[in-house]
Amino acid sequence: MKITVHVLPVRKETLAVDLPEGGTVERLMRGLDMLPDAWIAVIGGEPVPIDRALEDGDVVKLISVVSGG
Repeated sequence: MKITVHVLPVRKETLAVDLPEGGTVERLMRGLDMLPDAWIAVIGGEPVPIDRALEDGDVVKLISVVSGG
């Protein structure tokens, strides 16, 4: 299945990713060498858990978690 991924704000890039059926947000992140604890996934304007199953054609925004003091 094809997933469109927008990586923000660090990379500011859009990727087309091919995942097997039943792929999850976590599998997507790990396939892109991203640590799930360092990113928030957003689909349709709403944050989603990393165990959410993805569907063909989903558009996922991955937003890096920023911390500091």
